[in-house]
Amino acid sequence: MRALVLLIALAATARADDTAVVGAAIGAGGQGDATYGAVEARLDAEYAGAHIGLGARLVWDGGVLRRGDWDRPGDLVTLLRYLEYASGPLAIAAGGLAPSHLAHVADGYRATLDDRLRTGARAQLADERGSLELEIDDVLDPVLVGGSAAWQLAPAWRIHTATAVDPSGAHVESAIELGIARTWRQRGAEAAAGAAIDGEPGLGASVAGFASAAVDRGGLRWSGAAELRGGTGTDGAAFGPLYRIERLTHGGRMDLYDLARAGRTSGVGAALTLGVAGLPGWLEVGVRARPGLGTLGMLSGGAPMGRKVQLGGWLAASPYDAAGAAELRVAWARRLYSALQVARMVRFDMDPAAVWSVVAWFGATTE
Repeated sequence: MRALVLLIALAATARADDTAVVGAAIGAGGQGDATYGAVEARLDAEYAGAHIGLGARLVWDGGVLRRGDWDRPGDLVTLLRYLEYASGPLAIAAGGLAPSHLAHVADGYRATLDDRLRTGARAQLADERGSLELEIDDVLDPVLVGGSAAWQLAPAWRIHTATAVDPSGAHVESAIELGIARTWRQRGAEAAAGAAIDGEPGLGASVAGFASAAVDRGGLRWSGAAELRGGTGTDGAAFGPLYRIERLTHGGRMDLYDLARAGRTSGVGAALTLGVAGLPGWLEVGVRARPGLGTLGMLSGGAPMGRKVQLGGWLAASPYDAAGAAELRVAWARRLYSALQVARMVRFDMDPAAVWSVVAWFGATTE
C-alpha cells in the first residue's frame, strides 16, 4: 500500500494544469487457472523538458494480494513507468523500455515476458560523427546490460562495436561485436550493407553479413533487413525476444549456454525482417533460423493514432517457447476509457511456466 500512498501524495502536489494528468483504473480477469484483479493509479507529467509517468499497481492473484511486488524498498523504483528526455545530442529513456536492438548482438530482446513491472534505463549520445548508447533492461533484475558505439569513418562508411552481457545466471553469457558498413542515401530512401565479427567468450565466434533498406512511398515507410551468419557459440541466437525463457533450464531442456557449449547451436543461421510504418500505425514481421533452437518468428504492430480506438500487440514464437500480448483500448469519452488485454506470458516463480491472461480494464483520467 505504501506505493499507492506515495503516488497519491505526488499527485496531490502536482499542478492542476495541462502538464499533469492523474488517472486510476481497475482490472479484472483471469491468469492461468486463477482469477486476476488489480487496481492502478497513475500520474503523467511534463517537467523541465522531460516527460514523466509514475504508476503503482496492486494485484490480487486468486483473491490473494501479491505482496512480492512491493516487499522491498527497492521495489519503489517500479513506480517510474516512463521517463523521456532529449536535449541536443543527449537522449534518455527509463521505465518499461522498447525492445533492445544492439547492432547484431541483441535482436528484439524484451525484458517483460510476464506481468511484472520492469524498470530499465537507456541513454544515447549521437551526432553526425557517431553515437554511443548504454542500457540496462531492469535495474532490479538485470538480464541484459549492454551498449554500442559507432563512428562515421567517411560520408559513406561507418564502423561499430557492441556488447551485451547477462550478469544474472550461473554462467555469464556475453557477446562482443565489431563491424563495418557501407551506406547509401538519397531523398526518400536509404540502404546499408556490411559485415561483422561476433565473439562469445567461452563459447565461440561467428561472422555475419547484413543488409538493410528503407524507402518512402505513398505516405508510408517500407523497410527490410536481412542477415546471414555462420560460426560457433550461440551463432546469433542469444539476446532475442525470448531470451529470458531460453536462458533457463526448463521442460527437460538445457539452457542456452549449455546448448552452445555442447556445440548444438553452431552452424549457419539467417534472419529476415520486413516492416511498414506510417501515421496510422506500423506492422513488422521477422523470422530467424537458429541452429539447435529452431526457427523463431516475430510479429508486432499497432494502430495508436485513432481518437476512439487504439490497438497494439506483438508475438514471438519458436518450436519450444512463445510469448506475446495484445491490447484493444476504447475511449468512451474524453476522460473515460476501457481496455482489453490478452497475453500469453511466462511465470518465473520457479520453473518457467506458460499461462494465458485475459484482463479487462476500466479507467478514468483528469484529461
